[in-house]
Amino acid sequence: MQTLFASTRRAILDLAAVRAVRPRTSELFAGLVLLAILMVPVTFLAQSGRSPVSGRRTSIVNVIGRRIEDPNKPKRLLTPAEEEKEAQERIIPRDQVTLFDGGVMQKIESFSPDPTPARFVVLMDNSSTLQTDVRKLAGIPAAFAPEIYEGDKVMVIGYDLKPEIITEFTDEPEKLQGTLELLRKSDMPKLYDALNVVVEDVLRPEVGFSKRVILVVGDGLDRGSVMKFEEILAKLQNENITIYAIQVRDRTRGALRKDQPKPIEVLRQLTDGTGGRIHSIDADVRTAVKEICDEIRNERYQLSYYPEGINPINKRLILLSSTDATVTLRYKGWHPPAKY
Repeated sequence: MQTLFASTRRAILDLAAVRAVRPRTSELFAGLVLLAILMVPVTFLAQSGRSPVSGRRTSIVNVIGRRIEDPNKPKRLLTPAEEEKEAQERIIPRDQVTLFDGGVMQKIESFSPDPTPARFVVLMDNSSTLQTDVRKLAGIPAAFAPEIYEGDKVMVIGYDLKPEIITEFTDEPEKLQGTLELLRKSDMPKLYDALNVVVEDVLRPEVGFSKRVILVVGDGLDRGSVMKFEEILAKLQNENITIYAIQVRDRTRGALRKDQPKPIEVLRQLTDGTGGRIHSIDADVRTAVKEICDEIRNERYQLSYYPEGINPINKRLILLSSTDATVTLRYKGWHPPAKY
């Protein structure tokens, strides 16, 4: 820094000499040179990370939070006022929640219910060897028809070698109930590439919506995707997209896969890693869809904080707990490592 100021002093003396010789023609040029020299320390400080402006970024964690009801507590009919009071009492306050990021306790900036509308994408395996029939698959988008509320919208996409839109974002029940004739079973499933297309082309433009959900319908098998499993899982976590799954019977029967997890493990990591859940296609799919919509609508919270004392280039486990024993919390399992 002393060298910089010494250079600046010499430059000023040189400029004075120039001005004495050519007071008019060199004055403008001299002023520009002086300005450039004096800006060097400021630029140097900014690039060296010494800017007084903080570079902290807010981290968001979507949480499913609910209170466990005491089964021994007697139930009775409530008046509207009592129902409103009970609903308020069921809300989990911020001071009952503790967050650890990478083993470091964090200060929670906000923790509150998220009442905003949702964007659902039903991503259905439409490949030839999937162990179910198209009529069963068509019943899943139809199950959303009575469950979506004002502002919610659902898109249906089928995938084999590539994803194809079956129904654009809609809240019209007849469009969700009329997907049977548009489904076909052919070719092999490229699940990871299909997920990547949904993230990039469908849900990323919907960034204004905090509730972005993909419901994967299939067994988790992928054959030949360009996108790697670890890459697509990290992208889903960074985008705060939640994955639910309706699981179909594994067509590989648990066979080992080269350089990637088994299909059942794919679905488990996608749901655990993003805060979702797995349901079985052999159960009542209408009940499964209702549970998913109820969670997203009534039990979804958004937590925000500024990470402190962590290394972002490492995978960081997240631990969220409550001081209230009646509270249960579900959230994404970890932050993926940042790549620079």
